[in-house]
Amino acid sequence: MKNKSIVALFVLLSISLIGFSQQKEWGSGLRIGEPGGFMIRKYLKNGINAIEVNMGTYGGLWGTHRNYKAGTFQNIGYSVNVMYLWHHPTILNPNIQTYYGVGPQYTVRDYYAPGQEIATEVRKALGGSVIGGVEYFPIDAPNLSFFSELGFYSEISPNPFFTHVQGGVGVRVNF
Repeated sequence: MKNKSIVALFVLLSISLIGFSQQKEWGSGLRIGEPGGFMIRKYLKNGINAIEVNMGTYGGLWGTHRNYKAGTFQNIGYSVNVMYLWHHPTILNPNIQTYYGVGPQYTVRDYYAPGQEIATEVRKALGGSVIGGVEYFPIDAPNLSFFSELGFYSEISPNPFFTHVQGGVGVRVNF
């Protein structure tokens, strides 16, 4: 019985290594969500980590109209974030991977002071974001991957602990 467990564990570990070998060096794609837009990803040589840069809209899906300090945000802004990611294949299918990551995020939105109908200033902010997701690499299209993710952003400056839900769905071309 003990030998069967060891063999099963060895087989599962071998399958996970096959899943990692399918990754390419770079990925680029589009996301619908928060932030929405374009991303580029560099897979690191260890097969586990990646660095991703996202550029796009902010506040369009969850929070177009949001209270912020004494005023509100009433529009869509833009953001740039850099994520350090960890990838892990699932036990059931090496073509499905889970990932999670953390990194800084810079956002820009128009700020409306209380009672104002015209934006009174452009609010630039810096914070941290965390994300977790699932990515599928189809066997028939090895250069494509589809993903779904969820996370949050927490501002550090100028409004500490202002939080915002993030996430979305998208497609990436890996090359």
